[in-house]
Amino acid sequence: MYGTQTRKPYPFLNLEPSRAAARQDTYSPISLSIANALPATPKSASSLRTPLSPRSPGFTRMLHKARSLTSFGGKKSRRGVDSGIASRIPPELWLKVFVCIPLFQLPAVTLTCRTFWSLAQPLLFSTVSTHPAELPSLPLRGPQVVKYRKRIIDHVDFFFSPRIAPSVHECCIAPPSSDQDGASSDDLIDTIFDSLPLLPNLKILNCRCIRLTPRRLAVLQNLQLTAVSLEMCFGEMTDFAAGPSVALKTVTFKYPDESLRWDESNPCLFFLSPQHLERLHATTTSVLPVVSKSEPFRKLHTLELPIECIVNDEFMPALAQCPAVEHLSLHTHELIPRSLIESLPEGILPLLSSYSGPHHYAAPFLRNRPAKNVDISLRCNPARLEASLKGIDRTLASLSFSLDGTELPAPLFGTIHASFPALKSLAVSGPALSSADMNNVLGRVPAHYTLQELTLRIQGRDKFNLWIPPEEAAADAASCFKKMLPALLRTYPSLRAVRLLYGQENGWAMWRRSSGSGLFVKVSA
Repeated sequence: MYGTQTRKPYPFLNLEPSRAAARQDTYSPISLSIANALPATPKSASSLRTPLSPRSPGFTRMLHKARSLTSFGGKKSRRGVDSGIASRIPPELWLKVFVCIPLFQLPAVTLTCRTFWSLAQPLLFSTVSTHPAELPSLPLRGPQVVKYRKRIIDHVDFFFSPRIAPSVHECCIAPPSSDQDGASSDDLIDTIFDSLPLLPNLKILNCRCIRLTPRRLAVLQNLQLTAVSLEMCFGEMTDFAAGPSVALKTVTFKYPDESLRWDESNPCLFFLSPQHLERLHATTTSVLPVVSKSEPFRKLHTLELPIECIVNDEFMPALAQCPAVEHLSLHTHELIPRSLIESLPEGILPLLSSYSGPHHYAAPFLRNRPAKNVDISLRCNPARLEASLKGIDRTLASLSFSLDGTELPAPLFGTIHASFPALKSLAVSGPALSSADMNNVLGRVPAHYTLQELTLRIQGRDKFNLWIPPEEAAADAASCFKKMLPALLRTYPSLRAVRLLYGQENGWAMWRRSSGSGLFVKVSA
């Protein structure tokens, strides 16, 4: 992903290049970008679904209004004089405004004023990629290789230039294919690594499918990085096995288990620093031998591992080296290995309070510990979930899960209310229920007096596998909320926020309770 989209002339218009070029005679690029940067305020619901045509009178009025807000009226180059409005507002305030604009719309907004372009650079180029995101359709040959290499070098020269470099906080080095000579040439990657010191504010580095040579690792040791993500990056690092690790706070390893082994070529040896590491995310069990044979990681508070780790002999010794871990996540797809773990031994993860993963291991890991957050990552059977929840401490404050089937059993809600009197947040992302079904469940459970945030999935007309326009689906959600509100307030008197999920596209709407009037107000959709 690039800092800006430069492939299409007008990406914010979502037009093909030929169609955009055909309209250049009528509307200038600057004028079109200004018009698209200003939000329209349609007067009817039909206008929300019908795009504003460039030939309509409404478009012309909006275009004239946009021109009046700039000093050059859309007629001069962006390199002309600055807008008077922009120059009178402090840059710090503009940055706060730009943060509220979606990143994909920000390039169009910056075209309305030259000052915006310079002020928005910290956001436009905070994350850059040295390689094109798209894959070449065919292997590169002859002049294509030269052209492709020049394209990469041009991007690197631009992002690493003195004007842009201070804005870069995250850099991604990801050749699209290891088989493409133009993308994975060692000298080209070496040039990129040698240029990384030119980014004074670089904090995050993401690498995919590159070789970790001593030359490149030496560059990393001299950077002030806080996070590194490695995906399928290999190399012989014998010279660095006995050397100091990189002082990183967050490390991510994306490797299949069969690709790594416990020896000098394991990259975990070089990137895991017991004195600095705070977050470790791994998709491979190969990190376990490194952690178990290292000094204690006394700052590590977040640990994410694959579910296969629980049957690994190094699992418990590795956990013993992480006394400060507060959050444990076991990510999996569907296959869950069986384990004889009934509870963690005394002294292992004494501060653990948050768990994310299959429901099978929620109770074993949190038993006899002050549980705060539980996130059940896979759909589960209601009866089995109820049995798992009974083994968790009553101090639980946040719970989220999704159920199999089409019903939400009232006994499960009753168990949750009785088992966790301090619960403040409850999220049930499935199944989808109608307002009548939800009212029936709430009418059969005792009241819970501390719950403040509730998330539910409602069933609308999409149950017939029909696509419903987003605005109509949102209206259905609002109608459902009104029907459920009396039952919600009877069951949860302290309720402060309700979030309803709906539709096949995972739409959502939220209502918050006003501290003044006590009424629920819709805040977003």
